[in-house]
Amino acid sequence: MKSTFQSLGVFVTCLLVLVQAQESCRNPNQRQGYCVSLYDCPTLLSVVQQSSVSSDDRSFLVNSQCYNGIGRQPHVCCTNDRGYGAADTTTQRSVIVSSRPTVFGGQQGPGNLLPVPPKCGPHSFSDKVYNGNDTALDEFTWMALLEYVDRKGQRQLSCGGSLINNRYVLTAAHCVTGEVATQVGQLTSVRLGEYDTSKDIDCIAGDCNPPYIERSIEQTIVHPEYDATSRHRYHDIALLRLAEPVTLNEYIQPVCLPLATTRQAINVGEQLVVSGWGRTTTARKSNIKQRLSLPVNDHESCVRKFATRQINLIGAQLCAGGEFYRDSCDGDSGGPLMRRGFEQAWFQEGVVSFGNRCGLEGWPGVYTSVRDYMDWIESTLRP
Repeated sequence: MKSTFQSLGVFVTCLLVLVQAQESCRNPNQRQGYCVSLYDCPTLLSVVQQSSVSSDDRSFLVNSQCYNGIGRQPHVCCTNDRGYGAADTTTQRSVIVSSRPTVFGGQQGPGNLLPVPPKCGPHSFSDKVYNGNDTALDEFTWMALLEYVDRKGQRQLSCGGSLINNRYVLTAAHCVTGEVATQVGQLTSVRLGEYDTSKDIDCIAGDCNPPYIERSIEQTIVHPEYDATSRHRYHDIALLRLAEPVTLNEYIQPVCLPLATTRQAINVGEQLVVSGWGRTTTARKSNIKQRLSLPVNDHESCVRKFATRQINLIGAQLCAGGEFYRDSCDGDSGGPLMRRGFEQAWFQEGVVSFGNRCGLEGWPGVYTSVRDYMDWIESTLRP
C-alpha cells in the first residue's frame, strides 16, 4: 500500500510539473489559456474533426496557434472556446497533458514501430484545396518525392512515396527496380516536406513552410515476390530505409497504415484520395502537389476489364477511378491512395501501381492494397 501511494505521488508531481511548464497564452477572443498540442485540446480538436470546417472556424484555428507549447505540433492556445464569441457553455473541459514521449519534433521512436492516431495522418489547418486540385500547404505532409540521377548526371524527380515513420518511406516496387533504372536513372534519395517543386520555400496567403529536406537511402527493400518482368504487377510494393531518421514537424509527419486494430472496411463507390506531382491535363508534370478523389471500383468488374488486356488481377490489388480525365498518372507511381478512417485520421489504403494509360473512361487505376501487406511491412521494419 505504501508503494502505491508513493507511485501516485510521483505521478501527481510529474503531472504538476508538466502543467506548470505550459506557456500561458491568449486565444483570438483574448481569453487566457495554455499553449498545448492541438491533439491535447478537446475543444479545438472537435472543430478540426468536423466533416467540413467553415471559414470562420478555420480562421479561429489559425489564429489560435501559439509557440513553445507542450506535445506534438501544431500548438494552440487551448480554452473552452470553440470559435469567435462566447465560450463553450457545456461541461467544463480540461486540458489533457500527455506524459508519453512523442515522435514529433525529435527523433524518438524506434524505426520498427508504426504510429497510430493521433500520431499520424493529421488534417490540414488550411483550406482544403487552393486552386483546382492543388493541395493545401500543410496537407498530406507524409508525401515524398523520389530523386534519381540519370546517365548525364542530372537529377530527376519521378515517383512518389509516403513517410510511414521517422525512418521508412513506402513506395511501389517498380519505382526502385526494373526498367526505372534505364528509363529514369539511379535512385539516390528521398525529398520530404515539399509542396511546389519550382520553389525552395513555399508561401500561400502569408503562410510559409520550411525548406524541404533530403535523405539518402540506406536500404531498398522490394517485396520478395515482386517480378519486375511481369505485366500483372503483383506485389508492387517496396520500403526505403532512410540513412538518417527524420525530425518530424508540422510539414513532415507520417501517414497512418491500416493496422489490424485500426482498419475499416473499404466499400465500393467510396471516395478515396490520391496525391502526387504527376501528369495533369495541361502539363507532363505538376510543380504543385495535387489531390484527386476517386471512387472505389467493384473488384470483379475490374478483373474482367483488365482481363481484356491479358492482365490478371488478384485480391491484393485495389481498383479506383475510371472517370474521364480523373486518374493518377505518370509520376504518381508509388504515391498513396488514402481515406479518412479511425479517429478521422488519414490512412493509406493503396500504392499507385499502374493503369491503361491515364484518365480513360471506364478504365480504373490499379493500386497495391496496403492492408494485404501489413504483415510483411511490420516484419521488415527495424529500429
